[in-house]
Amino acid sequence: MARSERGSRLLIGITCWVLFYGLICLALADSAQIPERYAALTGPTVQAVERLFNQVLYSTIEDARQRLPHLNASETIDRQYFEELDLIAGNEDYYSTAYYIFAWINSDLMSHKTPDKLLVEVLPVEKIAIRNFFGKVKIHLTKYLRQSRQERPQLVANITRWSAETEDSLIMTYLEFPQNLQGQLPEIHLMDYTKLAQALMQGLSRGIWSTL
Repeated sequence: MARSERGSRLLIGITCWVLFYGLICLALADSAQIPERYAALTGPTVQAVERLFNQVLYSTIEDARQRLPHLNASETIDRQYFEELDLIAGNEDYYSTAYYIFAWINSDLMSHKTPDKLLVEVLPVEKIAIRNFFGKVKIHLTKYLRQSRQERPQLVANITRWSAETEDSLIMTYLEFPQNLQGQLPEIHLMDYTKLAQALMQGLSRGIWSTL
């Protein structure tokens, strides 16, 4: 499959998340009345969740980058996209690009197709990283819920289940987690991981990304 076709398919998939999850979470955030007592708790929690989420993005992308030269497969993502990522300085810009590359690597799962050679090699390792992410993030979120005197039993139950999940659906669960978390806890507002996707939709992307 041509890379441009894969890029277009991926953009369509992420567009659905932006329109569906983004609008819902924005509405919830706008309508939420966040008590002042949460203010001192949200910052450290957001930082912890972002740090753990970003670790999965970074480790998966680096794993894919190392495996790519040995595959010699034309259907996988070009190395130049990894090199472009290295040039990004801003934290949100960097990780929204990393998020997009992560989704691109996993795009065959998103479209229910047979995984390409790169994904076959990366998938087992990234699923372990994601399970570890949910196991660690549960600690921070349960602490936050306890200190803020909130109860979200379904959220905690879901995270517990995801920390042991072995199905490929775990990838989509991870990708949707920032939006889902904000839907459950509007005050826990992570960085905008869909920033690059939105720029692509609006025709505002630059450099190599403008060719998608």
